[in-house]
Amino acid sequence: MGADYIFACARVRGAEKNLLGKDKLGIMVEAKTMEDALKVLSEAQYGNEGEVVQPADYERLLGQETAKLYDFMKEIAPGEGAFRIFSYPFDYHNIKTLLKAEALGTDGKSILMSGGTIDPAAMAILVKERNFMPMTGHMKTAVEESVDTLARTRDPQSIDLICDRECYADILEAAKASGNPFVLGYVQLLIDTINLKTFVRVRKMGQPWSFFGTVFLPGGTISEKTFVAGYEEPIHQFAARLEGTALYGAAQEGLESMKETGSFTSIERLCDDAVMKYVKDAKYISFGIEPLIAYTAAKQAEIKSVRIVLAGKAAGLAPNLIRERLRETYG
Repeated sequence: MGADYIFACARVRGAEKNLLGKDKLGIMVEAKTMEDALKVLSEAQYGNEGEVVQPADYERLLGQETAKLYDFMKEIAPGEGAFRIFSYPFDYHNIKTLLKAEALGTDGKSILMSGGTIDPAAMAILVKERNFMPMTGHMKTAVEESVDTLARTRDPQSIDLICDRECYADILEAAKASGNPFVLGYVQLLIDTINLKTFVRVRKMGQPWSFFGTVFLPGGTISEKTFVAGYEEPIHQFAARLEGTALYGAAQEGLESMKETGSFTSIERLCDDAVMKYVKDAKYISFGIEPLIAYTAAKQAEIKSVRIVLAGKAAGLAPNLIRERLRETYG
């Protein structure tokens, strides 16, 4: 099995050299202008060769870089089944967008995203015609349940909740189908981080535990019972319930910080850092799907960090405020 990935892993090891480490992100943070920050990205082969990206157009640049990532992985990966864990969120973004546009009587096609398992233009037709043949069973459930719930409640948020639940059900199935413990562990940790972030936010909003049950994503290693058991206790004490899990340290530091500052910034960053710590283990695997999954996750995280930097620059935030939001890098 590992031998099938010899060529792909060699390509990935080469691509890893272009990942932005802490130093280059630091240069972007300290850059005097957006133009100077964008030069760092140009040197890291973002965008088309010779293209000068205008500051106001950076989201298009990041969208291009995301598309390049998935094109690259499709080109080199021996099989694409496991990579659906990264593709399904784009499918479900498009389903959400199309259903909301339909409810409002507008056309949401202009903000559909590529990178999913179904072409955006094709997805628009499938949703409109309620043709579920090319979709997964979970996508079919997402569309039907969203339409029914929206008709009864008139609450657009229900579309997000239903689609997110079905999206991660698809992601989990793809991880299990890969038969690879590293891939499954990555997805389970991802689900755990989402549930922890959600737990913290709904607690802050004063929502009852029953509401948390409607947004909890099954499939992680931390059970719903664990969250519910600690629902009524002071938020900073909840970390003790996660002892022995990959999120124990993140919960300890992040929840204590939230108690002192009231801000979610630290807990969200630390959760993302826990995921990065997990994928870094793939550096020690010579051949297999693990380095490919890790590189894809690392590049996604890099694009997220670049967006944080550029959005901060555009908003005029001080470098220290931008820096405290940055995630751990793969390098």
